[in-house]
Amino acid sequence: MNMLNRFASLFVSALLFSGLVANAQRNSPASVFVEPVQERHFSMRIEALGTLEPNEQVDLTLNAADRVRAIYFDDGDRVHQGKTLLSLAQREQVALVEAAEATYDEARRQQERLARLAEQQAVSQSELDQANRNLDSAAAQLRAVQSRQRDRVLVAPFDGVLGFRMVSVGSYVQPGDVVARLIDDSEMNLDFSVPSTFLRTLEKGTAIEARSDDFPGETFEGTVASIDNAIDPVTRSVRVRATLPNPDRLLIAGMFVQVTLVADPRVSLSIPEEAVQPVGPRTFVFVAAEEGGERVARRKEVTLGLRQAGQVEVLSGLVEGEEVITEGVIRVREGGAVSIRDKSMLEPQAVSGKKRSGSSSGSSSSAGR
Repeated sequence: MNMLNRFASLFVSALLFSGLVANAQRNSPASVFVEPVQERHFSMRIEALGTLEPNEQVDLTLNAADRVRAIYFDDGDRVHQGKTLLSLAQREQVALVEAAEATYDEARRQQERLARLAEQQAVSQSELDQANRNLDSAAAQLRAVQSRQRDRVLVAPFDGVLGFRMVSVGSYVQPGDVVARLIDDSEMNLDFSVPSTFLRTLEKGTAIEARSDDFPGETFEGTVASIDNAIDPVTRSVRVRATLPNPDRLLIAGMFVQVTLVADPRVSLSIPEEAVQPVGPRTFVFVAAEEGGERVARRKEVTLGLRQAGQVEVLSGLVEGEEVITEGVIRVREGGAVSIRDKSMLEPQAVSGKKRSGSSSGSSSSAGR
């Protein structure tokens, strides 16, 4: 019996002690770390793949059929708008132009002579009208042969770089035969697809970044120029075209690039992700509020938006400057007192921990070798 009484008294003492400890823990403030609610930049980052195309591109052809008389360019030349690139044989056409010019000059002299006689009423009005019609007809004929003569000369329609030359001097060309390809690479077009769910966030002028494995480490910046007017019914995506300035002519048509599109940039309230406490479909955080000269924990329901780099966008439920509890949440309760610790006191430990981790990694790598 004495042994039983002794064990019973020890058990009662242990219960009393544990109760006192638990009561003391409940009454003592919970030690926590906090972060202030503050504004940060948020944006939608959309990634896609695309292929570069030139701003302008044309296969140069002629409208006439004859032998090539002269070529004034070489492969890969950069040319300006209006530069003569090629001409066909001109003898017959020159003769036709000269004949049309002679006819026009004769018609003009006849019209001028009859006009003077008409002023003196020496000729009838019908004769003068016929002279005017002859002059107009001769002028039209001259313009026609001059136009056909210009068709026998190929000029650059815009500034750009030429591709391979497809003809030689003396070769016979027909209308539609490609002489060379001209590309305007001062600005490149980039076509890519994005999910239709992002359609509301896209607009002309939205900034993009492009990277290519052909230029490691380099980033090319551009803007959205246009958005297609239909959604692909199979992929549920929409085509987007962006323009990339190419002053150094580094970008080449057909190059494969990775696109990052930054859409809907904004400034919103944010909190660290570790402060978020999901409960079913609802989301809460604990804030350290000042009440009666002490800090207490208060639970608030919040509406969240984007998550970015460890931060969460707060759409509603908090105001700027409030302090949310990020560490020690498991020890707090609604209305309970909290003791805020200074996170800067942990920095030396974090640094030393990183050093130890780095040395361990180094030794492991050495062992592997």
